[in-house]
Amino acid sequence: MKNLRNLFNNKQIEYLLYLISFSIFFLIYGDSLDFGRTYDDDLLYKKFTNSPGDAKLISSYLYAKFHFYPIYFLSHELDFNIVKLLNFLRFEVTDLQVAKFTNIFLHVTNSYLIYFLLKILTENENNSKNNLIIFFSSSFFLFHPITSQIIFNITTRNESLALFFGLLTFIYSCKFYEQKKLKDLAFVVLLFFFSLCSKLMTVFLVGLIPLTLFLKNFYHTNVKENLRKNYDIFISLIIIFFIYYYLRNQFTEENKLIFYTDFNDLIFNFFTTAKFYLRGLFFPYEHIYIYAGNYDLVFSIIITSIYIILFIFSFLIFFKKKDALLLIGFFWINASLFIPLLFGLVEKGFPLISKLAERYQYSAAAGLPILITWIFLNLKQNYIIKYFTYGLSILILISSIFILNERKKVYVNNVIFFTKAHENSPKNVHRYFFEIGLSESIKENNPSKYLFHLYQLYSVNNENVRWTIEFIKFFMLNDNKKGMEFFEKRFVEVFNEPPDKFKLAGLYFDFNRFEKAKVHVSDIFDKYEELEKQYDNKKARVTFIEPTKDDLYFFSGLIEYNLGNYQKAIKDFTEANLINPLHGTALYNAAITLKKIGLTEEAAKMFEQAITINPFLRETTNNLMLRYGN
Repeated sequence: MKNLRNLFNNKQIEYLLYLISFSIFFLIYGDSLDFGRTYDDDLLYKKFTNSPGDAKLISSYLYAKFHFYPIYFLSHELDFNIVKLLNFLRFEVTDLQVAKFTNIFLHVTNSYLIYFLLKILTENENNSKNNLIIFFSSSFFLFHPITSQIIFNITTRNESLALFFGLLTFIYSCKFYEQKKLKDLAFVVLLFFFSLCSKLMTVFLVGLIPLTLFLKNFYHTNVKENLRKNYDIFISLIIIFFIYYYLRNQFTEENKLIFYTDFNDLIFNFFTTAKFYLRGLFFPYEHIYIYAGNYDLVFSIIITSIYIILFIFSFLIFFKKKDALLLIGFFWINASLFIPLLFGLVEKGFPLISKLAERYQYSAAAGLPILITWIFLNLKQNYIIKYFTYGLSILILISSIFILNERKKVYVNNVIFFTKAHENSPKNVHRYFFEIGLSESIKENNPSKYLFHLYQLYSVNNENVRWTIEFIKFFMLNDNKKGMEFFEKRFVEVFNEPPDKFKLAGLYFDFNRFEKAKVHVSDIFDKYEELEKQYDNKKARVTFIEPTKDDLYFFSGLIEYNLGNYQKAIKDFTEANLINPLHGTALYNAAITLKKIGLTEEAAKMFEQAITINPFLRETTNNLMLRYGN
């Protein structure tokens, strides 16, 4: 045992331990590489790949405007090129397998960086016994069940990237504090910028890093000297944050957040959100959808109060024992959960997917090894207490491994997850449960199963336009006129808004019922004209969101083309491009229509314009030969 501890000081051995950690983790969870996409990911992927070329460009542009995750995009581009290289070398791999492998690699690396940072914070560079304890503590982050979404879901890599660069920022900040080398400060600046570019939530490091360094050196460095040595780091982080935020504002759209105005709502949402994140962090042995549904305010206050008492206890340890590690651990958790807690107080305008999401705790989970390390390093010499604590920790770690292994099954197929969780979960999970059954019945070509799940969805919410349209579609496919007429009548009675009418018009178009589609599109145009007149009287500008005016004209052009009204179709396609100059597909279809009526010269020019707007429409290049033939 003593020889093992001595070996622990050897860097090569530490790298070997990293490889062992990665190998063990990959052995347990490596089969997730073959799981594929989740249900939601698959739908998004199909929508993207089935879109026309310019729609892909615009959707990518809007995604960048909404999120601004340049490092996230670069990492996936790297994945893409690795796939190409491996396939070139005759290794048959998919982009999903490489992406999931990268996620696992980043997660294990983050665990190692936490170990490395803990060595610095505890000043145990040359204490092999304590280093062994620290390495064991870092494994609680590695196998924490709350990290499941980050590891096994290909769309959540930004959190792991943000923590990766954030931990490196922390490590180089510690180096700069001690050595004051400009090279280290340059790394701090660059790495923190990369961290923010991965996920804005790591802004908490601006305050946490200087505070941690100040507390760590509080008792053996003069206060003025301590502040002076922190000054460069703090100012650098602040400047980088403002630079990043300025750049981000040039790309992203403004999201106006509206907070709860009722004081009771504020109190309720604060405590229930705090309970959600704290319970998930310290007791992650139930699935998110089970404990997310518990909105008991009293229970939430109790959980929050216990946490605050423990936080106050860490202050007492700091002042009485002159030990800052426990306090640093609590500050880490507080800082990293501040923004998610703030999200819980937002009533409208929330820019992300969910207010209560486990992935927002990924950075907070890095604070747990700090607390666990403090416990192990401060165990009394009483062997009963010591070995009881070690034994309990090992049991917790083993149970975490089993829970994480169970949670990975969510990403095999969402049905496995929803069938286990829907009874104790919020109402929306019932909807997802039947939606998946609906999707499966289509793949299985099972009309009875499809109709059963559709009726369940309709009974849960008969004011959801999607299910009414699905019924119309089902009866249309089965040539059931009475069923179709019933739900068409239902549609007219309940749904009159342009987005709803546009969806039904799209269904009629897909089934070549162009006259019916035209009726609904005409109704939308009438509605828009009415709204424009109202806004003109108020001297205000109106922007149509769904469907957008350019898409409405484009769709109208498609209908007119299929009805043989070619002049009207050209007019509509051109109008779509005038409203939205990026609408290359509109020009492409206008060119096809011009060719149809024999205006080949005009069609060729229109094809050229379409390619200029959207190079993805590469197939149009063949049509440039029109001016030389046909």
